Amino acid sequence: MKSRFIILFLFVTSFHLWADDEESQKTNINFSGSFRVRGTNVGRDVLLTRQTPVTRVTNPEAEFLSRQAQDAEAINKDLERRRLGLPSELTPRREDISYYDTRFLYNMSFSASKYVEGIWGMQVGDIPFGGKGLRATGPDGFDPGIIGPGSGGERGRTAAVNVQTNFLYLNFRIPEQALFIKVGQQLFSSPQGRVLFSTGTGVSIVKNFQFLRLVWDVGVLRARDQSFLDVDKNGFADKNYQNSNIFYNRMKIEYFRNIRNEFYAYLLDDNDKTDNETARLGWYGLFNEFNFQSFSFIVHGILNTGTVRKLKSITDTNGLTVYNTRSRHYIKGGMYDFQFTYRYSDQLNFNLIALGTTGRPGYDENGLEANLKGNGYRTLAPGFSISNIATDFTGGYALFNGSSFSGLNEYGAFANLIAFGPYQFTFGYYQLWATKSPEIRINREFSEWAGYKTSTYLGMEYNFNIRYNVTSDFQIVFRSGYYVAGDALFVLLDSKYGRILREAFVTLEHRF
Repeated sequence: MKSRFIILFLFVTSFHLWADDEESQKTNINFSGSFRVRGTNVGRDVLLTRQTPVTRVTNPEAEFLSRQAQDAEAINKDLERRRLGLPSELTPRREDISYYDTRFLYNMSFSASKYVEGIWGMQVGDIPFGGKGLRATGPDGFDPGIIGPGSGGERGRTAAVNVQTNFLYLNFRIPEQALFIKVGQQLFSSPQGRVLFSTGTGVSIVKNFQFLRLVWDVGVLRARDQSFLDVDKNGFADKNYQNSNIFYNRMKIEYFRNIRNEFYAYLLDDNDKTDNETARLGWYGLFNEFNFQSFSFIVHGILNTGTVRKLKSITDTNGLTVYNTRSRHYIKGGMYDFQFTYRYSDQLNFNLIALGTTGRPGYDENGLEANLKGNGYRTLAPGFSISNIATDFTGGYALFNGSSFSGLNEYGAFANLIAFGPYQFTFGYYQLWATKSPEIRINREFSEWAGYKTSTYLGMEYNFNIRYNVTSDFQIVFRSGYYVAGDALFVLLDSKYGRILREAFVTLEHRF
């Protein structure tokens, strides 16, 4: 009887172990994503990018007279065409565009045990309505009619490839040690995206020290690798160690309930010479957030130091390249970031923001990037939005994005109002200034010979947004901006035409 009881006990125990093992071997799949349809209207009479060279003007008077002669010749030719009844070849210097697009995001995670999790995230689009379904066959493969990755949308044609992978990584979890290791393509982000906000392939390690209320995050991002190039087709790589790596170290502290501090360092080791530049740079930041009952504020500072080696062409008096050399530039710049929020009630809050970097925007009088000297600030790969037009990356027009935010300062105030139940209204006003005035001696149109002067005022902007939460998963968003350009923007773009940029779009988005 006793032996039978032992056998029964072993059988039951084995059954439970087998059941637990079976349970751990089951693959759990979770997914999330969003579907978006958007209609956009944009208009402007100001350039978005500079059209003239940035090299030194050796003879300003002759350059100015030549530009006047070219304009007069173009006008005379167009008048002659009109006399002959032919259409004009000169287009108005303004733009008014309406377009529609759609996008689908899908993220899926799977886990066979509590220790390993796999993440795959992909995106379809943006696909514009009526957009081209096949990529252009030009030498550079670029076609402005294509918005997304090989977008479709044209009647009767579909894209060969319009799916891109955003995430693809394994997450190794050791809950007992509060340790998490991600390997693969993932999102790398610094506080509020001021230094880095980009997907890429690499390794990140997160260790949580509960008793200290401290989180330690380290990792490496393989930003670029050109070591596999085999130009002469002999089977051996021609470019060895032509790569770019980003190393980072972050330490988050939340020892006090209403205070959050973060110390971090991002290091760039760029040996890739294919873009005529190599660099060893560091970004060292201190992020502080204070939250109280009726107000909160953020104080954030970043120091940027290191060296940049830039390919420099030595030319003769005729502008012909005699030889190339590499010049070394020592970087020592910084960024400040301040935000203040006052919560008047649960339905109304007021916000102030000030963000800026050292240096000068644009180029210096020798045609070199101005952020390479004079306490210039070099960006890594940031991604952030301040206002809808001046500094933005979410759609529509954008004068600057995070990667071009060097030598700029933006100040603004905005208010969020929740009214009529599910509606949220946002009113904003911003001003954009240059830390130092852009260089005017390299200009051809907006030049001193034409009677213009440089300044630090780039313009001001008005924003008005509405968010309607139809359900917890479905939102309708209206976003608009109106930007009035200042003199410094015309100096920076070397343009004397126009004054405004405007945009408005309506987005319908369902999340699941």
